[in-house]
Amino acid sequence: MADENEEPWLSRAGATGPDNAAFAVLGAASRDKADAFLARQTELSELQMENLRLENRKLHAGHAFELSHIRFRRFSDYAKFSLEVAGFLVVVLVVCGLVTMVWTATRDHDLVVDAFSVPPDIAQRGMTGAVLAGRVLDSFGAMENGTIATTQAANSYRSGGAQELRVEIPETGISIGELNRFMREWLGHETHVSGDLVHAAKGLSLTLRYGGAPGTSTNGGDLDELIQKSAEHLFAASTPLRYGEYLMQHDRTVEALAAIIPLTVVGSDKERALAYADWAQLLLTEGDYLGGLEKSREAVRLDPQNPTAMGWLQAAEGHLGHEEASWVEARADVPLWNGPDSGQFDPALVAGGPHAFAAYADELNGDFLSAIGEYVQAADAEPGWDNSNYRAVDLAEAHDISRARMLLDTMPAKTQDGRDSLSSVLIRYYIARERCDWKSALTAGQAEEAIDRADGHRGTSRLLSLTWPRVAYAEAMGGQLARARDVISKTSPDCDECIRTRARISALSGDFAGMAREFAIVADRSPHIPFADTDWGGLLLRKGDYNSAIAKFEIAHEKGPHFADPLEMWGEALMQENRSDLALAKFEEADKYAPNWGRLHLEWGRALFYAGKPEEARKQFATAASLDLSSTDKADLNKWSRSHG
Repeated sequence: MADENEEPWLSRAGATGPDNAAFAVLGAASRDKADAFLARQTELSELQMENLRLENRKLHAGHAFELSHIRFRRFSDYAKFSLEVAGFLVVVLVVCGLVTMVWTATRDHDLVVDAFSVPPDIAQRGMTGAVLAGRVLDSFGAMENGTIATTQAANSYRSGGAQELRVEIPETGISIGELNRFMREWLGHETHVSGDLVHAAKGLSLTLRYGGAPGTSTNGGDLDELIQKSAEHLFAASTPLRYGEYLMQHDRTVEALAAIIPLTVVGSDKERALAYADWAQLLLTEGDYLGGLEKSREAVRLDPQNPTAMGWLQAAEGHLGHEEASWVEARADVPLWNGPDSGQFDPALVAGGPHAFAAYADELNGDFLSAIGEYVQAADAEPGWDNSNYRAVDLAEAHDISRARMLLDTMPAKTQDGRDSLSSVLIRYYIARERCDWKSALTAGQAEEAIDRADGHRGTSRLLSLTWPRVAYAEAMGGQLARARDVISKTSPDCDECIRTRARISALSGDFAGMAREFAIVADRSPHIPFADTDWGGLLLRKGDYNSAIAKFEIAHEKGPHFADPLEMWGEALMQENRSDLALAKFEEADKYAPNWGRLHLEWGRALFYAGKPEEARKQFATAASLDLSSTDKADLNKWSRSHG
């Protein structure tokens, strides 16, 4: 049975066993030998398996090492890449720095003041060439910075002997400062200024050389005076238009004209426009309004995008009483300050200019509160410009008498030479006119006339278009119609305020046909100015022609939607037609633009009372009582309070 059992096993082993020969031996050997053989085979298998395990462990260890090596190599690659990027960035920064240096050098228009030559005996006393050059540069800088210029910005300037921060460039021995200076000299447009001080027959002689121009010598015994005059020569050579404005501001008119006029015939149209704008400014300052108008028109013709040219044209039109043209040009000038050429002007002027001209346009539209806000922003942008006198007049025009007086109190009533201040006189006039204090208004107007006459030619144009209309109005409202007609007859027929004053005088004289004719002239030529229609409506209201008055107020409101006066009088006219309910809306709207107007609140209270709102009416009467009222309005309020409790 054993054999029967073994044969199948052998047969299966032959098919699947590990070694047919071994099984054949086992089948032929004894049991002991077979066991021994199996034991040796088992031992051999175990050794082979142990060897395989060892090889496997080695393989795993090698694989881990290989992975670690790969990771290290990746880190090394990253580090190498980072160093390459850093090196590239350094190169880029160097290239960018050089490009920036080159670009800056090409745009360089600096003045470079080199050390002057001085005699040894003067240098031994401390006035070396570098010190003398610095003194001239200091005087020049003081004059340039102290000039409020409208046509030419200040140049940058530096001393050629100034110490520069030295950063050595490796392996070249050239500093960054030296390289920068070399590029400026090579690629830029620097203008070098040099000079020499020598002993002369009568004291000293200081010669200044600007660029390649011939030197200009100044002689005298006072070195400080020589330095000042040399600085003026430098100012005139480097920024001639700004120098012209410096002369204007120091009342050196003849010298200013000599400096400016030659510049109107040389250079490009833009450069000539700047010179004409300066010429216009000088003429306007001197009171030659027609001359200023002519020169400013030529400046605008040469360069329509020049904001100062447009600005002086607007000023000339305004001084001559051309209100519509002045309004159009003020609005046109606002965006020009942000134009492509704005960089040639002083930054403060560029920042404040748009606000100033927006204020001028608002005033001509009757929007006095907005104008005041623009003036505040202009003053913030241009700290050197005190426009509080303009704001005070606008406060009076907006019927805010208390605040106008507060500003007036901050201003000097007299000039340094003891004369009445023109600004103070003007503010007093508008405050008196608002309060219907015609005696005080006439006093202020006559003081203004005296100032104009004392200014000679400079004051003549002011008399014709600005001062005499105010004097004539005060005379007429004070009952002196003959004197009023005499004064207003001297004024120009193209001055809008003059013609409106003629119309008022005609109405007070009972000549309503003349009034209508004169108001129509101004209203027709002023499609954006509400004053003629407002005044016309006001006189029709006083006449009792309420429907015609309302028609004029409606036109005035369309022209000046933020002008309180036509709205307030429109409300009064509606009340006269027993339409107090409609008048309330007009008073409420007017309050947005003149919130501190005493008469407005007085009439508003009446309308509320007639509309059956007595409690609200009392509030408006209380507000009116707390504000400035004319003597007539104050008497009306007191009478109303006694009658209605």
